[in-house]
Amino acid sequence: MTAWRRSRKGKDTRHGCAICSQRKLGGVEVYELKGEGGASIFDVEKARKIAADGRRSLPVPTDMLAQLLSSTHYEQAHLPHVDPAAPGILGQRCNGLCILDGVHRAARCLHEQLDFHAYVLTQQETLSCLVLQDLCESNAGMIVSELRQLLEDHPAAAYLEIKLDSNPEALARIRNLLTPEENARIKFLGGRAAL
Repeated sequence: MTAWRRSRKGKDTRHGCAICSQRKLGGVEVYELKGEGGASIFDVEKARKIAADGRRSLPVPTDMLAQLLSSTHYEQAHLPHVDPAAPGILGQRCNGLCILDGVHRAARCLHEQLDFHAYVLTQQETLSCLVLQDLCESNAGMIVSELRQLLEDHPAAAYLEIKLDSNPEALARIRNLLTPEENARIKFLGGRAAL
């Protein structure tokens, strides 16, 4: 989900486009990335400044673009108002790439079978654009991703014993993010008492 509040002159605000209307109000443009482990909010303007350092935009393969957009919210009404030739910006997170800028351009390119190009930020550059992160939830999400990888790497194991130094609340969040089948295959060892 993207919170759009930046004014752009010349954009068509007819046809009830909420994004164009919000941009007309002015403000700061941010991108909110939500996942199973929590939410992160990125400063889009900072990402644009970093990407304007002379680096080249790269073509994003159609299958990757479809995957990136499959879990991204965008407004159909806004698609005709964007320039599909303008490159987007991809950020790097621990679990892969994410679109920090250009979701609607990417969606329009995918729908119209056009090439989509994007500047790619390093993981460090991506982190520098981070404004707010739900750390507790995000840490739980990262642990769940690691656990799922372990389960995938050991498909024949009836269960895995995992030593996890965590308080009961964090362990409960991790358990809630795992499926019942995944929970049945993981036995946590250790842990610490709640404070």
